[in-house]
Amino acid sequence: MASVYSMMDVAPTISAVLGIASPADAQGAPIPEIVGDLSGVTRMAVLAPDAFGLFAWTLWHDEMPFLSSLHAMRSLILRSVMPSITPVNFAAMVTGTDLAGHGVHTRDDSFHCQTLFDVIRRAGGESAAVGFEGYTGSSLLARHADIDGTTEPGSDDLIADKVISLARHESPEFIIAQLGRVDDVFHEYGPSSPEVVPMLRDTDARLRRMVRTLELLGYGTIILADHGQHDIVDDPSTAKRGGHGQDRDEDRLVPCTWR
Repeated sequence: MASVYSMMDVAPTISAVLGIASPADAQGAPIPEIVGDLSGVTRMAVLAPDAFGLFAWTLWHDEMPFLSSLHAMRSLILRSVMPSITPVNFAAMVTGTDLAGHGVHTRDDSFHCQTLFDVIRRAGGESAAVGFEGYTGSSLLARHADIDGTTEPGSDDLIADKVISLARHESPEFIIAQLGRVDDVFHEYGPSSPEVVPMLRDTDARLRRMVRTLELLGYGTIILADHGQHDIVDDPSTAKRGGHGQDRDEDRLVPCTWR
């Protein structure tokens, strides 16, 4: 099994790569494998396919050849903080602390502590956040970033287009993007359903396009998820087929790679 780190290690890792202080209340520590590989990089991007946890990755990695090629070279596992839901863990990514520290229960909350956006701004740089309107990438992250990368809900191609446009024309030191459709489709069908495969193939192609363009523009890129999902079986109380939020490996363990 690959090395396991915490979602709270993401912010200190990005700070270490960029050569700036970690957010003041960060409980995590820099991940040495990533910091060592990306030493000297001056711009960083985090691409997060929402809910694409280790459970789904283990089932479907053969359907995602580009992402598989990255994991073949560099791979580790992150453990989400509790509860294993989107706003809580995106907040952990950019603060380095858990719910008790950052205070973000929902995407409409405000941070109770310093964020990567704050420390990058203090160091004279800019940050951008990308997500669909009404999703955490927009309602929480873009609200606090210097550059608002909100897009209308639709295909995750809109997210990829926005990331590339911001990197090419604005060149912020930090970009974080939520690819929201993975979570939506997993909720609808369940992460182990073959019906999710076309979406995952499309996600792989988007990641390939973003990573290769970001690399040409001088960015180091980390690909991770905020949490995973488990299959919901025979629960008449919900129409969803996939769920998360529990303290179980399917919901908390997520694959991470970088370029």
